[in-house]
Amino acid sequence: MIDSADIKERGTSLLGYAMHYGAFLGLFWMFKYLFKIGAGFSDHVFIYVFYLLNVGTFLLIYIFTFKYKESEPDKPKGLWSCVFFVLLICFFASFFEAAIMYAHYTFVNPGAFVKMSAPFIEMVNKMPNLQAGQKEIFLYIVTGKPLYIISAFIGNMVLGVVLGFLMSFLVNSTNNRSTGGLDR
Repeated sequence: MIDSADIKERGTSLLGYAMHYGAFLGLFWMFKYLFKIGAGFSDHVFIYVFYLLNVGTFLLIYIFTFKYKESEPDKPKGLWSCVFFVLLICFFASFFEAAIMYAHYTFVNPGAFVKMSAPFIEMVNKMPNLQAGQKEIFLYIVTGKPLYIISAFIGNMVLGVVLGFLMSFLVNSTNNRSTGGLDR
């Protein structure tokens, strides 16, 4: 029989670690997003730095997953535990990124969102055989800041699942190599 206290303890430790590391990743994503904001006002150098910092996301998630796996050596963590952990890290970090995105498109530079959505508005206006109600719905979808932020949030969740599987295999292979494969 499975001890429910053990499941509750594992779940709270997983959630605690994910919230802790998710806050660090979220702060990193906020820092990274500042370069995207800077790219809207200045040179293209900022956007290159923004994209270059995506490597930092991979490295941070690797470090956090490794620390999580090593946090309780007597309780091994499997594939699904790692995937769920990375998914939760990305979930909590997405709140930080959503906050800075909202601030960017609402307060800092509202014209940036209009400029970004202009090609989509033009595409909707060129669609043939659209009734007035349908056109309004399409325009609401392509110009809606909340929908854009939610789509970025969902994109981060997909990133979390993909990186979760990748990190699970990387961290497990690192553990097997460091112990000589004797922990089987």
